[in-house]
Amino acid sequence: MKITKVELFHISIPLKSTFYPSWIPGYPQTHNRFTLLRLSTDADITGIAAGVAFGEEREGLGGLLAPYILGLDPCDLDLAHQRVTEASFLGWRNYWMEAAFYDIKAQVEDVPVWKMLGGKDAPIPVYWSTGATCQVKQHAKVIKQAQEADYKGVKLRVKAKTLDDDVQVIKETRSKVDQEFPLMIDANQGWLVTIVDRIPAWDLDRAQRFVELIEDQNIWWLEEPLEMHKYEEYAELRKASVIKIAGAELNAGWHETRMFLHFDSLDLYQPDVTVFGFHDTLKVINSVKNRNLGFSPHTWTNGVGLWINLHTSALTDREFPLEFPHEPGSWIPEFRDGILESPIIPKEGYLELPQEAGLACSIDWKKVKKFGRKFFSMTESNLRKKVMKEKGLITSLKLKRRKDKEAKQN
Repeated sequence: MKITKVELFHISIPLKSTFYPSWIPGYPQTHNRFTLLRLSTDADITGIAAGVAFGEEREGLGGLLAPYILGLDPCDLDLAHQRVTEASFLGWRNYWMEAAFYDIKAQVEDVPVWKMLGGKDAPIPVYWSTGATCQVKQHAKVIKQAQEADYKGVKLRVKAKTLDDDVQVIKETRSKVDQEFPLMIDANQGWLVTIVDRIPAWDLDRAQRFVELIEDQNIWWLEEPLEMHKYEEYAELRKASVIKIAGAELNAGWHETRMFLHFDSLDLYQPDVTVFGFHDTLKVINSVKNRNLGFSPHTWTNGVGLWINLHTSALTDREFPLEFPHEPGSWIPEFRDGILESPIIPKEGYLELPQEAGLACSIDWKKVKKFGRKFFSMTESNLRKKVMKEKGLITSLKLKRRKDKEAKQN
């Protein structure tokens, strides 16, 4: 079997209400945007993947990527990882695409991806993850709603200019809800963005002071209180903190995550498959298990990304729940999951694992047409014509013979 066609789509789903994400303070987000990949094979099996996008910045990706993967056996996952890596040398980080290869291979084996990876068939507990900076009245209501619906916790966001304001909003919110219900806090300092509001970056002193001032608020974990490459400072913070420290959601992959492990920096690791790819995420999961540390992936991308990360959660003991992104009024399942046949909704605080083969992500291609635009499509035939036009007939034939010879030898 081989890959015969590569297709890429820009997806842009309008939100009903403007969303102000805490990770870009002051920025009005009006659409859920991402890039969708579809790989087709000569066995009539297709695989999908999705990567978060700010706009249409991946417009030139297809022409770079397609020559690396057309004709490739999609079930050779190590070679697929190598090819995506090679395509990244020019600056693109596209490990999110690996999901499409795992999707195809699991379909060939006629099992769900989570089962192919050795996961346990049991429901996945979820926690409600808000996206806007915490507002006491609004998010106290969210916490009460989440508790009534049996979510396993709620994650709040802090992003004030002063330490006192961050501490105050958490204490006031906690005072209005059940003191025993699990709360988590995301400081979103791992990859600080200040294109609108100039929010100061936390240093180690501020992070330590924040922990000290909220340590009596029954907080399960504090997420990304420092810049994502401050491995040694994370380790120092963790040693002094009574609250678990979490991070590594958008680091570049295994080569950066192993630095957290080397310095013993985190209690909870959160690599997102749509950033790390499956290859590196699986390495992190295995390493975390061996060290008796926690794993719960970041999922704040889109419905496809949430669904893909669900499969990795099946590899855990369910000690830490899966992130379920939901900011009432704006980033709600209907718009987060806009190209799926139906929104992903937990039942009594759990998501059931799919039993169908592959990722089993129920994409509605009519909705893709409604909210998306195909910006790239290339087949093997298209690629041959392109190479012949650019390199000439004789050079193209020599190149083909050389590649065929290499394929037979390997």
